[in-house]
Order: sequence, then structure tokens, then C-alpha cells
Amino acid sequence: MSFEFAVPLTRKDLLKRTTDTQYVVEEVLTIRQINTQIHGLKAAFRSGPAAILENFDLIYSVLSQLNEVESDVKEEVWNLLVKAVSQHAAQLPALLDTADFDCSTRLQHLNTLKMSAYLLTQFMEAFEAEDTKPTTVTVTKGRKSKKKTSKGDWDWEGERLRVVQSLSQVVQLEIGRLWEPPVVEEEFVNMVANCCYKLLENPSTCKEKGSKEAVFHLLGTLVRRYNHGLGASLKIIQLLQHFEHLASPMAQMVQLFAQQFGAKSVISDIMREIGRMDPSKLVRDNSGTRSYAGFMVELAERVPALMLPNISVILCHLDGESYTMRNGVLGVMSEIVIRELSKGDLDAKGKNARDQFLDCLEEHIHDVNAFVRSKVLTLWLHICNEKAIPLGRWHQLLCLVVGRLQDKSSLVRKVAIQLLTTFLTSNPFGAKLPLDVLKAELEKESARLQEIMPEQPQEQPQDGRPVEEEWSVIQPEVMTALQDLQEEEEEQELIGEEDGLESVVLKVKTLLQQSQHKSAARLVMAAREAWPDEHVFANTGSGEGEEEKEEDDSGLQPDQRNLLEILEAIFVGTTVGIPNPEEVLPASIQEGGTEEGVPEGTVTETEGGEEGGVVNEVSKQQVIVQYLKDSVNFATQMQRAIPILCQLLGSKATSDILETIEFFVSAFEFGLAGAMEGVRRMLVLIWSGEKSVKEAVVEAYKRLYLSPTGGNARARNLAIVKNLTALTVGATVGELTSLEELICELVRTSLLTSGVVTLLWERFALKIQGTTAEDSRGALLLLGMAAGAEPDMVRSNVDVLVQEGLGQRGQDDMQLAKDTCTALLKLAGSQKRKAGCHEEPLRFPADHDMFTGLAGILVNGVENLANPYWIPLMEQGLNVVYRLSENPDVVIGNVIKGVAAVVLRAREAESGQEQAQEPESAETQEEPPTSPTKIIRCSSGVLSRLMALAGHCALRQLVHLDVALTGELKRRRMLQEERNSKAGRKGNTSANNTPSSTPAGKGKDDKELSIEDEMGLAGASADDAEAEYIRKICEKEVVTGSSLLALLAPVIVAVCSNSTMFPHPQLRATASLALAKYMLVSSEFCEAHLQLLFTILERAPQPIIRANTIIALGDLSFRFPNLIEPWTPNLYARLRDDSSHVRKNTLMVLTHLILNDMLKVKGYISDMAACMVDDVSGIADLAKLFFLELSKKGNSIYNIMPDMVSRLSDPDCGVTEEHFRTIMKYLFSFIQKDKQSESLVEKLCHRFRATRTERQARDLAFCQKC
Repeated sequence: MSFEFAVPLTRKDLLKRTTDTQYVVEEVLTIRQINTQIHGLKAAFRSGPAAILENFDLIYSVLSQLNEVESDVKEEVWNLLVKAVSQHAAQLPALLDTADFDCSTRLQHLNTLKMSAYLLTQFMEAFEAEDTKPTTVTVTKGRKSKKKTSKGDWDWEGERLRVVQSLSQVVQLEIGRLWEPPVVEEEFVNMVANCCYKLLENPSTCKEKGSKEAVFHLLGTLVRRYNHGLGASLKIIQLLQHFEHLASPMAQMVQLFAQQFGAKSVISDIMREIGRMDPSKLVRDNSGTRSYAGFMVELAERVPALMLPNISVILCHLDGESYTMRNGVLGVMSEIVIRELSKGDLDAKGKNARDQFLDCLEEHIHDVNAFVRSKVLTLWLHICNEKAIPLGRWHQLLCLVVGRLQDKSSLVRKVAIQLLTTFLTSNPFGAKLPLDVLKAELEKESARLQEIMPEQPQEQPQDGRPVEEEWSVIQPEVMTALQDLQEEEEEQELIGEEDGLESVVLKVKTLLQQSQHKSAARLVMAAREAWPDEHVFANTGSGEGEEEKEEDDSGLQPDQRNLLEILEAIFVGTTVGIPNPEEVLPASIQEGGTEEGVPEGTVTETEGGEEGGVVNEVSKQQVIVQYLKDSVNFATQMQRAIPILCQLLGSKATSDILETIEFFVSAFEFGLAGAMEGVRRMLVLIWSGEKSVKEAVVEAYKRLYLSPTGGNARARNLAIVKNLTALTVGATVGELTSLEELICELVRTSLLTSGVVTLLWERFALKIQGTTAEDSRGALLLLGMAAGAEPDMVRSNVDVLVQEGLGQRGQDDMQLAKDTCTALLKLAGSQKRKAGCHEEPLRFPADHDMFTGLAGILVNGVENLANPYWIPLMEQGLNVVYRLSENPDVVIGNVIKGVAAVVLRAREAESGQEQAQEPESAETQEEPPTSPTKIIRCSSGVLSRLMALAGHCALRQLVHLDVALTGELKRRRMLQEERNSKAGRKGNTSANNTPSSTPAGKGKDDKELSIEDEMGLAGASADDAEAEYIRKICEKEVVTGSSLLALLAPVIVAVCSNSTMFPHPQLRATASLALAKYMLVSSEFCEAHLQLLFTILERAPQPIIRANTIIALGDLSFRFPNLIEPWTPNLYARLRDDSSHVRKNTLMVLTHLILNDMLKVKGYISDMAACMVDDVSGIADLAKLFFLELSKKGNSIYNIMPDMVSRLSDPDCGVTEEHFRTIMKYLFSFIQKDKQSESLVEKLCHRFRATRTERQARDLAFCQKC
């Protein structure tokens, strides 16, 4: 054979001859010629694979025109090639086993191998390219249909696997003998390898496990047998850059190279190439960088031991600009720590590497990029889950994570909270972490340690000098010994296998006392190598001040200075030893980490056999103390995070809220102190508009309170009842309101079962043994809350409620009676009725046990002044009467008469309890119908309760008339109209069937009425008439005239008018509130007593009276705005009140009035602006919030600015220059329009001429700059 086939770089190279012996394709056949010669090709290949030598041009022609030839031809040629390669692979072993074969045979087989392999790889690449082309193949549900290269049943995925296996069979032979010299040429290896890489570019190849593994093994054979390692490394880098889906397959392939084919150098080559990459290019090519990072992390996960020696070459990227690459390098570190450096038998080098990696991970918790910070925290989360964090790092790491809770990035905060939760659930200290219990246990064990700690006479030298002074004497000698110490002397084996840490420390100190300084230094150096992580041999950094200066001047090397510090610490006794932790540590510590910090006060004296047991006992106690110290530190750090996490419950980011909820649930389960605060704060989130947050809150409380374990169904239900009752103890009004919504949600979702409700009723009725009065009240509260979602729960048990809550128990426990009234109110439902609802409201007769029992409690308990729940019960009881009674005026009238009778029966003799509380009695003038001038002396407390009853009754009567009565009249009228319309339709039907006998005038009236009905005027006129009737009753018959409430009005006015005769603070506060409630009912009564109310507002000495009065005046402003409008300056004046409570209430009232357009924005608003610099931060924040909302109402801020500048800059206003600037900066920030700014500047410039002081001019100039 006279030619040799050379593998071409491109397909066209086979058409050009460069050497005499090179094979060249003579002619590329046409499609017609191919079709005529294809049958001859089949016949030729029957003789064997050598037929390719004579028919190469024909197959080449098919390859060149692959897109034009028929599918049958392509299939036929493909099958012939595959068969030829397989046959040749079967023939070669016999040939290669021959000791010697002639040159022509070698060349023939070599050309056959090259030609068949070349054509086969070319066809594979062509078919693969066709397979990866975008197609319009219909996608079936769930997965794509397989692509075919022909119309037949030929599956390319199966063919691909078959060919790769054939090529693997070839390259596994000793084919190098076919070359001369016997080395496979690089072009042939690259040809096969490039075909494999081309296959991997197709994502479908990587998804098919068989094809993928076959390609990997083929490439692995090339790497091991044909020196393709470097080429594979470079090609892997290129593939990762352009194909992001190859990150995981490439890591799997490199693992295969290293473990099965022994090509570990591939990892080094790849890491070296990645380390050499330009950081600026990595920033621009984010997709490629992401692939590199993912590849490195997965490779470290698969072969951490091989990645560890190569990590140094990629550390440079930690300082690069690409945050993705930083994440990749840090991910490699974490995987190495978890899978390689977390073993218990690490040597000193491994521990040092682990510490360096963990230090690096800690540093990047504060990375400049938020994505890196979140990624590092995620890595720490992974490390924590794998229990690979050394115990000594927990405290420092926890501090860093707590700091990230206030990160500006929500992504970082989310992972930080997750990490804290994982720290809590994976902590090595215990399943319960109550801080107070741990501290008490620590004190107890520390005291026991002090008791068993033996004397340490070596602390004081024999000559009586202090140890520090003794050290200062021998320090120069020690320094000289360290300088003379030779390196080779360190190699002597100074520590035996039986020597422990305590014995070595004691021996060092003994050598120093015996002036054998070199021996002591050598022993320390040997011990440092034996126990590199022990605190005893760490750099203590004790050299300070003059001593450090002396050490620096001595010329010691850093290591020698470190030795000197260790020797000093051992001699002086400031360092300690530690026994083997595994002997005495609890199991939780042994599982959670590796090394532990060194406890203080370890005994170093072990002289004599009798003291050995003592020392062992002391060592165990020291470990227990250290364990408790670590537990206390951990719990303290967790406790420090709770206030920050409570704030995050109000975050705008939903992720913060969800993760914080999960943390508090775990913290509560672990008994962490302060966790209950977070659990209670979670309650308010039940009102969240975010569905996920609301569901998380419900799920959290279900997990904490509704999921008890153990016992039968009744025992579990009883546990649920106790858990929910505990939530009501000590809860604020806001928390109870949120808890009610939570309970309603639990009822709606059937999480609160009927069994739990039954037990609540039993607990309320004291049917369960051991139930206290507080437990009963809690059960009643929960029943009332649940009734908000299901009122039938109360409706079916009204008799039980009345009998228990308003019976004898209610007489003795007014708080229980008040809660009973709250539950009964659920029967009334919403006060506002739905439009078109004709359902008759639920009402009970006036003589029902509910009302008689309530009246009896109020009348009989009015003189019990020691009980503070009478007024809350009275208010809630009146609400029940007006919502549920058919004749509320009758019931309330009897109550008022009964309480008034108690007042009239009172005489000068006061009860002992009343005398203790009120040493003075109040005089008042009652005006009963029989004796209008009789003077009655009675208790101020009882009289104040009568006034509170009258005031609240007047208010509830107004609401009853204005809402309930009006609604009932409207409901009845609508029912009547429906009856009339039905009757009218029947009448019209009969009228159509009979002759009309209606007079003409009546027909005209009916026509007018029907027109009014169609226009809705009839109903509107009726509404107006009813409203006018109700208004007239309120004006003339409720608090004025001869009604029962009107008879009490002079008493209320007298108490409010005469502070000398009625000085009792509670009486005056109640009277002022009752007066304000009376004024809300009637404009006539309001106008008559308005001046008195403002006098109380300005002159009342008690801040609580002024604070209540300003709120009442806000309500009056809504009710009678025209009456209050002339008194507006008096309202603003309370912004300068001495009491912060009064100022705050005034600011809130004025805010509501102005923002609801009930009060005009006038010049007095400058007083509200002055509140922005109030000493109380809450008031300042409310003022800023007011102006923020006001700025949303058109040009309101712009319109008031000129007058506000003038008033606040007035020296008589009392606003300092600094405060003036603070206010103006904030207000001018709302002036956004250029036109408004220019107009303000012009107006302010005109005011310079009117300034009277330099301060005013400076203020105007400052406003110009704003």
C-alpha cells in the first residue's frame, strides 16, 4: 500500500495533496452516482472492514452531501460504517498480539482504522448537529417525543450509545503498535475526543445516563492511555464557558477521571487554568463564571480530598470583582470542610486548614456584595446542618449572624434568620435553653468546683515573693535561653504516650523553677505540636506596655516571643490545662463539635497517688462548668437577637416575616427566654393582607398550641384548652383583639374541633376538677372569641352563660360577668345591617334572666368600691341591654333607679373599706321630684359610678335611637312596601279582569304615588321624616326635659362646676366624661355647657381629665362642628400643655379632624409643626406623620407655608432657631413643584422688610436655601 491516511483538520483538506504519500479524495460523486454505486458498496463490505480503503471516496461523497442524499442511503452507509468499526475491533486483538508483522499489514490496518474512525465521527457529528436543530415537533404532555433522523424506527439516542461503545472497544486495544514509532498520533486522539465533546454539547446526551457514562469512559480511556489529560482540561474549560448545563456533568466526568482512571492531574490543570483567568473577563461573562463556580463546588463535593491541595490556586478570586466566582470559591471551602476536614482524627495540618477556611468564611459574612453575604450564610447553614462547626466557633459566629439581622438586603436577612433557627435546632447544648435555669445551674456547679478545688501552693514562691515578681527576675534568663535554642533539638521525643496535658504543664513550670529554661522551652514546643488547638499553647498576647517594648527590643523572633508568652502564662498561672473532653463531656457536646474552649482554674498539681482522684474529679467538674458557660453564652446571644427579630415581624419584606415566625416557633419549643414576646407579637400579623403571612401565623399557633402529643383525645383536647387559655393571661387589649381573629380563623378552618369547644364550656362551668376562677374566665374569653365566627356556639348555650356568668358567680366576680357580657354580644352580630336584609334581629324580653341578673350585679355591687371592674362591667352590660333587649329603656331605667336609691340611702356613716380609700365624703344636691332642695351626703366613689352609668346610658341611648331604632323602622317599612307591592300586583291582576269603577280623582292620586315610588321619592321622604323624628327625640327628650337622664344632668353639671365642694379626682374625671357624653346627645345641651367643658379642659389640675376631655371634644367636633368651630384656638392651645399625654391626645384629635376635613387648616397649625421637635419622640413622630398625610391633599402644605414661617420665626412663639430649621427642612421637602418653590421664594423675599429682629431675617434666609 503506497499511501497513508492523515486525519485532516477540516473536511476539505482531503481534496488537497500536500505530500506524495498522503491520501486524497479523487472525485466527489454526484447524488445520482451515489445512488447507483451504493449497492456495490454493500457488496464490498461483505469482504471485511478493509473495503473502506477502496470505497472511501464514495462514503466521503455521501458525507459531503448529507443533507441532499436520501435517508435510506444515509442509514445504509451509517450501518456499514458501524459494522466495519466493530469488525475491525474484533480483528485487531489477534493482529496486535502477534510479535511481529510486516509494514504493509500494519499500514493497511492503520489506514482502515483511521478512515473508518474518521468517517464514523464525522457522521456522528453531523447527525448530532441535526438532532440539536430547533424543530417544530409537537410537545406531548409531560415530555417531548423522541427525535428520529429518518422516517423509520431508527432511534438516534440508541445509535449514539452503540457507536460510542464501539469506539471505546477500539481505543482500549493496544492500537499504538499500528503507528511507527508505536505512539498513537495526537490528531487521531483529538478526532475521537472532539466527537465526544460534541456529543456532550447536546443537553439530551447528558440526560441519558447510558450515553453520558459511555462518553465519560471513552474520554477517560483517552486520558489514561493516550496522554489526553492536558487537552481534556483545556476542553473542559471551554465547554464550561459556553455551555452552562455542563457544570454538573463535567464534575462527574472529572471525578471519574481521578478515581477510576487515575488522572488526578486533570483536577490540578483545571484549577490552575481557572485561577489564571482575568477577573475583569469573569465579571463580563456572567454565564461562564456561573458555570465555573458550579463546577468547582460540585467537584469539591465529589472529590474533596483531591480539591484540597489545589484550592490555593483559586484563592486569588476571593479578591476579584466577580461575586459569582467568590461564591464558587467559598462554596469549595465549605464542601471541603464538611466532607474532608470535619473528621475526628484530623492532624495539626488538617485542623489548621480547616480553621483558615472557616476564618475566610467568617470574613465574607461582611462582604461588600449582598449576594456573597447571603451565599456565605447559606454555606454556614449547610455546615451547621452537617454538624461540622467546631464548638469553639459557635459564640463568635453567632455574634456575626446576629449582626446580619439588620442587613440592608432582605435576602441576607432571610438567610441570617434561617441560620439562627438552624443554630437553635442543631445546638450541641441541649433541647431546652432557659437562660435563668442555666445561670442558676452554672452558679451551682461553679460553687461546687470551688469547694473541691485543692490548694495550689505553687502560686507563691518559697521566698514569699509574688509570682509576677519572680517571673520578672528569671525573664532575662529565659529570653537568653530562647535565643540560644537550636532548631534540631526540637526533634527529640520529650512527651511520652502516657503523658497528659496537666502533667506536661506542671513539668514545664517545675523546669522553670529549677532554672532549666531550655528544657522548659523544648517541652512547650513539643506540647504545642502534640496539642496545637489547646488554649494553653496559644498566643496569649499578654505582653503589654513596657513589657512588650522590652520583648521587641530584645530581638526575639515572633515564634520566640510566642514561646516567651506561653512560658510566662504557665509560670504565673494565668493559663490552664484541660482533660480529654471525650471522657467526661455530655453526648450533646461530643456530637456537636470538635474542640472546646479551656475552662478556667484547671488544677496542675498532681503530686502523690492520693491526689490523682481529686484531680480527675476536678477536671470533670471543670468540663461541666465550661459546658454550662458555653450554654449560657449561646442562650445569651440568642436572647440578644430576639428584640431585633421582634422588629423584623413588622418588616415590609414577606420573607423576613415568614422566617422570623419560624424562628420564634423553634425558640418557644426550646424554652428560650423572651421567645414568648415574639410569639405574642406574631398575633398582630393575623391581620396581614398577605395570605402567606396569615397562613404562617395560623400554622405557627397550630404547631405550638394545637398539636399536643400523647394521651387520649380528651387529654389532648384539654391540653389545647390549657395552651389557649395561657395566651389570654396578661394579654393586652390589642393582643386579645388579634387573638380573637386568630380563634375565628381556627374555627373557620375547623382547626378548633367540637371536642375542644365542649371542654371550654366544661371549664367555664367549673365542671373539670382543679379549674380556677382565672381558668374559667380564660375559657369564657375563648368561647366569646370563637362565637365571632360561629354565633350559634353561644346561642345554644345562653342559659349556661346567664346562669354561670350573671348568677351568683357573677356577683362575686365582676370580671367574669363582664366577659359574659362580651360573649353575649356575639349574639347581636354586626351593628350595621346589610342592605335588603329583612331578618328580624334577635331580642329578649325585658324580664329575661340575662337582664335581671345583670341589673342585680350592678345595683348590689355599686358600693363595692374596692372592685375596679364595676365600670367596665357597667359599660359592657349596657351594650348587652341595648343590643339584645326588646325594651332597653325599661331595663336601664330600673338599673339607674336602683343605683340612685343606693346613693340616696347613703348617710354620713361610711363603711370601713370606703373610709380607707376615701377619707372625705362629697356633698351633692340631689333633686328628686319629691324634695328638690334636700342635701344628701354620700360616697364620692358611689356617686362617680352613678354618673358613669348615666353618661354611658345617654351615649348608648343616642346610638340606639340613631342606629338600631332607625334600622328597625327602615326594616319594617321595607316589609310593608313589599306587602303592598304584592297586594298591588294582585289588585292589578283582578282589575284587568273586571270593569274599572275607580273615580277619576283617585286614579290620579294612585298615578302620582306610582311615579314617586318609581323615582324612589316615597322611601326618601319617609327616611327624612324618620331621621327628623329621631333627631327631635335626641334634642328634647333624652338629656333635656323631664326624662330620668335629664334629672341627673344638674348633678353632673354641679360636680363639674364646683371643684371646691367636689375635689375627689375620680369623681371629677367621671363627671367630666358624663358631661361630654350628655353633650353628644343634644345640641341644645351642648351649646349650654360648652364653655364649662372648655373651662375643664384648660383648668383641670389632673392631666387625665384634660386628656379625656380633648378626646370628647374631638367627638363633639364631628357631631356638632358649627358649635365647636369658634373654640378652635382653645383646641390648639392644648398642644402646649405641660402633660405629654394631653399633647399626644390633642395632636391625634386635631390630626383626625383636619385630615377628615372637619377642621379648616388655619394659622394655628404652626403649633402642630412645633410638635415635630417635641421632647417626646412619639409626639414628634405623630406630627411628622400628620404633615406627610397632609401633603397628599393637594397644595395644603404650600398654602400654609408663608404663615407658618412667620409664626414660627416670631421670637414670642418659643421655637428656638435650631428647632425652626429642623421643622422647615422637613416641611420644605414636600414642596416639589418648581412653580411653587419660585412663588414661595418671592413671598418670603417680600417679608424681609417686615422683620423686627435679626433672628427673623436669618430664618427667612434659611428658608430661601431650603
